[in-house]
Amino acid sequence: MFRNTIFLLTTLFLISCKKPKDKIEDIVLYQDSIGYWNYEWPRKGAEYWGFTFKFMKNNKLQKLSFNKIENKRWAWNDYPYVESIYRWGVANDSIFTFMNYNSKIKITKYNKDTIWLFDNENKRNSLLIKVKGNVKIEEPIEFKAKDAKTGKEIEPLDL
Repeated sequence: MFRNTIFLLTTLFLISCKKPKDKIEDIVLYQDSIGYWNYEWPRKGAEYWGFTFKFMKNNKLQKLSFNKIENKRWAWNDYPYVESIYRWGVANDSIFTFMNYNSKIKITKYNKDTIWLFDNENKRNSLLIKVKGNVKIEEPIEFKAKDAKTGKEIEPLDL
């Protein structure tokens, strides 16, 4: 009886323990498997504008331009669009990868509302701050664009 109890408790303990990588991913994905985070880094005009990232399951992400004065966001995509860049992940329990930074951004600290990052390559600190309240994403304006070199129509993104 005593052995069975010890075995059961040990098994439950091991199952309930999560790796730091899993804990960080749970914090990033907080709303029905989606997490909205404002990305903050030192720059001119930081009080007026920035970016919000929509982190989704399957390591996909969407980049949103953020007008801080009006609390409005719009879909923003770098041109040319390369799907492999719009990814995120956590490696080795503390290396945060997003927008194709090749696992060079170290998570120095985190809690449920803020993730502190250090980019060793650029020697720069940055933050991800959880968006609270109404995310307020504006509807995109439909327009047709053509690649200047090929003349082919550029397809809209399907995230």
